[in-house]
Amino acid sequence: RDSYDWVDHLSITHMEITQGALRPSNPNAAFFLRDSMFLKDIPEEFYSSFVDDDQLCTEQLKKLKSHLQLKFPDQTFGYRCSFSDIADNKVQLTDLEDFCSQVVQFFKDVFNKKYPEDRLQHDTLSLELLPHNTYMEQKGQLVLGRDTELEKLMQFVTTDDISSLDMLTDTTLDVSQREQDGCPVMMVVAQPGTGKSALMAKFTMEVIQKFDNVLYHFVGCGPDTMDAANILQRLYKKLDKSDPGEKEEDKEMTADQLKERLQTRLQNFGREERLIIIIDAVNQLADHNSTTHLDWLPTAFPPGVRCIISTTEHPPTVSRLKDRQPPPYKLTVPDLDKNTRQDIVTRYFKRYNKALDKEQLELLTCSDGSSNPLWLAIACEELRVFGVFEQVTTKIQSLPPDLEGLLSMVISRVMQEDETGCTEKMLCLLECSQSGLQETQLQMLLGNPETTTPLPLLTWSQVHRSLKPFLRNTTGHLNLPCLDFFHNSIRQVVQETLLGDQAAQQNYHKLLADYYQGQCAIQQLVAMELPYHLQQAGLHSLLVEFVRKDPRSLQMGMHSRQKYMNAIRCRTFIPPGGFHGGHVAQIVICRMCSMQMQAFTPARTMNKDTCVVCGHFTPFKKEQQKVHFCMLHKPPLVPPGQDWCLVCEKPAISLRGRQNDPAYLCMMCSVGISANRCAKL
Repeated sequence: RDSYDWVDHLSITHMEITQGALRPSNPNAAFFLRDSMFLKDIPEEFYSSFVDDDQLCTEQLKKLKSHLQLKFPDQTFGYRCSFSDIADNKVQLTDLEDFCSQVVQFFKDVFNKKYPEDRLQHDTLSLELLPHNTYMEQKGQLVLGRDTELEKLMQFVTTDDISSLDMLTDTTLDVSQREQDGCPVMMVVAQPGTGKSALMAKFTMEVIQKFDNVLYHFVGCGPDTMDAANILQRLYKKLDKSDPGEKEEDKEMTADQLKERLQTRLQNFGREERLIIIIDAVNQLADHNSTTHLDWLPTAFPPGVRCIISTTEHPPTVSRLKDRQPPPYKLTVPDLDKNTRQDIVTRYFKRYNKALDKEQLELLTCSDGSSNPLWLAIACEELRVFGVFEQVTTKIQSLPPDLEGLLSMVISRVMQEDETGCTEKMLCLLECSQSGLQETQLQMLLGNPETTTPLPLLTWSQVHRSLKPFLRNTTGHLNLPCLDFFHNSIRQVVQETLLGDQAAQQNYHKLLADYYQGQCAIQQLVAMELPYHLQQAGLHSLLVEFVRKDPRSLQMGMHSRQKYMNAIRCRTFIPPGGFHGGHVAQIVICRMCSMQMQAFTPARTMNKDTCVVCGHFTPFKKEQQKVHFCMLHKPPLVPPGQDWCLVCEKPAISLRGRQNDPAYLCMMCSVGISANRCAKL
């Protein structure tokens, strides 16, 4: 009675309506009240099945109907029906078309309200926010034991006196340095699984309630979010009050130009109003091990701008941040205290109407790993599904104290209990994906590739249920709903335990490449995913063929084409003046091939005006853009005075005194690290 709020003298149905609709004012509840006119036609012996002769119950029903119509006028409907026949000793009713249409229409209205049809027709900024909002809502739902950290972060963004910020952390700056350099960054540091992202998500949810100008970015929550350029572009557009959309001139900006213009906008913005910048998990950025990691992040911001970033104890990231002048404010996320641990465990098991006894609760929360929220959550789930009640205490004692060890143990247990043979494959597919996979994609990939038959729904539900504790719903490319690992630590464990062999990784990338090549019907998705998996699988010749011959590759952005093609390009440096020692033919496009099209791209551009690496339209050329090959890839020996055509791969002779067109690269394929490189793919 206490557990389920039992109400005396009410039927089960009445209590279900009370608890499920009336008390929470459920917007998704619908009530269909049947007209009693049909009762006059039913046989007398069946009358008691439709009418209660108890006076109290009759009055309760009248009162309930009246209350529903009063509280839910738009969710209460009436309908009529007719008596049809008696079949299998049951009354059969007819004329229910009106009832059916009302039910269907109600569900359509509810779905359209929650998922409006124009949800994908929002502006660019709204679409970019979608994966960040989804991640924030999932992570920030329940955060316990972090009140002190939340208060310090809120003080950092709300205070106007920069000098008072020294009290929040151990960082101390002299007054002259502070006034000269502006407000440093706030660096939130934590061990993996300590709840850093949950803290940042909860804090972001609180900040957007108080400030209008907030830019939040959760690295790894969706595609492109691990690219530092994506953060710069989002911030640049956020600061553009005239037009938040992407302009053509902005697309042509280099990274240095973008950083320079961003600094100017930040200075102007910081003088006028408060701006909050929140970036979670910068240690997961794609360039986290490069020499330019975090070079894009200003060392200090104007007094009106507050920037908070979070990271794990990733040495390159922490070192680069600490070496800045002025140094950042540092907030370390501490371990959970014992009371918070017990509260988390109690709440977790209460959701399933379970509980640990005092000894078991003490044993679990005193474990070395229990100070880590992720370890504690995984341990609770492992104990929840453990089937032998008498051995729960022994099970707690056997849990590895480190996060990686616990994850490895749980994943091994899941695979041992797997009767479908699909859990390991699904884990590996998710690890090899760029930003998760859709459920329909996983069903096809786990099904029969020879007959292109998806995994049966019953089998899929078993696989999904066994791996559900490791997964989260996210948004992938084109804002399509996907499944992915809910924490980066799971990805690392899967990579180390199941994909330690490079050949195994390449096999899964090939499997994904085959799917996108032959089964995916969304051309934009193919253009985003297929080149990546072909590159990771080591299928470079197929990558070149796709970019140059497949019309779907035209959906790729020019930056993507250049990135993938230059990644598989020969890295040999060509010295100024070329190689010496014997005649080396000039790389050209002969007169016949120069006027033809589509040798380097599916687009209809003449070969002589096309970059031979990425296929970009290149009508204007410079001397430094000419194509050269290294000694390893130089063309076959040809007689002096003749050139080598890159298209037809034959000696090219000048006709009627007209010189052949040299083969050229575009500007992006001939500058920076690509300058003076062999052009052989």
